[in-house]
Amino acid sequence: MFFNNIFSTPSIFKRKPLTVIALTALFLVGCDSSSDDDESNTGSLRFYNLSSNSPAMYLTVDEDLTDEDDDAFEKTYTGVNFTELSASTSINTGDYAYEVSFQDEDSVYRDDLSIVLEGDLSINKDTMHLMVLNSDIGAPDVTMFEIPVIDDDNDDEDNLFNLRVLNMLDGDDLPNLYLSKEDETFNEAILIGAFSSQEFSDNTKFEQDSYIFYITDGMSDDILYQSDEITFSYASQYVMVIRENTATGDSPYLLDKISNSAIVEYIDVNTESHIRAYNAIKTHDLLPEYVGNISINLDNVDSSISSNSFGFGQFSETLTQESGDYSIDVAIAGSDSNLITNHLLTLTENADKTVFFYLEETNVDDDNDGDIDEDNDGVVDEVEVNVNSLLIENSQGESIYDHQITLVNLINDDDFDFVRFYFVRSNELISTTPYDALVSYAQPVYTTLLNNTYEVYVVAQEGSSEVILHSFELILNEDSNNSFMIIQDDDSTASGYVVSMEDQ
Repeated sequence: MFFNNIFSTPSIFKRKPLTVIALTALFLVGCDSSSDDDESNTGSLRFYNLSSNSPAMYLTVDEDLTDEDDDAFEKTYTGVNFTELSASTSINTGDYAYEVSFQDEDSVYRDDLSIVLEGDLSINKDTMHLMVLNSDIGAPDVTMFEIPVIDDDNDDEDNLFNLRVLNMLDGDDLPNLYLSKEDETFNEAILIGAFSSQEFSDNTKFEQDSYIFYITDGMSDDILYQSDEITFSYASQYVMVIRENTATGDSPYLLDKISNSAIVEYIDVNTESHIRAYNAIKTHDLLPEYVGNISINLDNVDSSISSNSFGFGQFSETLTQESGDYSIDVAIAGSDSNLITNHLLTLTENADKTVFFYLEETNVDDDNDGDIDEDNDGVVDEVEVNVNSLLIENSQGESIYDHQITLVNLINDDDFDFVRFYFVRSNELISTTPYDALVSYAQPVYTTLLNNTYEVYVVAQEGSSEVILHSFELILNEDSNNSFMIIQDDDSTASGYVVSMEDQ
């Protein structure tokens, strides 16, 4: 069945044990001061990372930079990636210093982080403070927005919610934001307002319901963005953030809905998606027509598109399609034959995906007795081959200080079920590096590496021995991109295997 191997796994990339300070909802305060806290004299703080080329960023809030006494308030938020929002933390009112930093060493202790910004902030009573990191991380900026806490005890009866709009687009454009009920169109939409860059609107109350949001450029009624249905079910405070779409879709905009509990991204419902394919299908005696080149074709009720021919170890060109459900065929180039026919591919809005096609050889056991060498000649009696697929969501991150590497193992070998990737720096050995990842057959693993020079070793276990299948030097710097690292069979190498590295 197509896409049996399609999934998103958590990274099992390992590091040596490190101590992480001050997780998101944890205070590092002394026992004496905590007993004196006046809960009614507090505000809250959340950290929102909108610097598109930043790594995970750490915010530290310190009551007194010169005081190392445990009684002084100090907190470091867990790293916040691009477009992510930290949890809300309650802090006593008063003046504080802050540091914004990132991890450029193995340690995430505050003293080991690299500071990019520092300054002062004030926490006010009954106020939610939203600190937004924006601009290029090489010249970053932070802006603080204050949201007074509203007592909505009476609004539950009136079925109202509170809405503010924050425009985090750069430039002089004044995008218009509209909303309509879910069963209405833009013709019935009402204008919420036109907002300049970094403008934070006053609070407006609306009836609890499901709405569709629209953005126009302020000069016409041409719709440049339309959201899916967004439901507001509680008498709560919400912030709709207008920001740049840094993914694949044509719309320049998208919306983030910030609530008390979460942040949700809403992509333009009409945006297109990108898909490309990688050919890891080996030639085989059981596929005599296939000599190494394929093309792919996507079909649904409204459209059809085909790629050019591309060879073994190559990517197709990127195909742009509307979101939807498609059947996909993999055709043998120059032939009327298909290797895959009418298999399902679903493209969501703004998706950017790569599908890997590879050949899997299996032993045939027709009588299901577990014996694949019935005549005892030491040779498997019969094998069959299938073309399988592996679908991977490409990374949208653009960090210049660290980079995501997606590790893909396409070795179909009975001698070992997995390989291990080691990333070894100049002062380390394979046995001492904290950076290694176990990668099973056709199961991608996602790792993030800091900028550095690494010797990469791909090692397999054969019996009681470890065998190096491939090794090479990897240099990561500010110009590097997020990449695929693919290991597969290659009869032209001494080991029989090769690693290729391709930009996502």
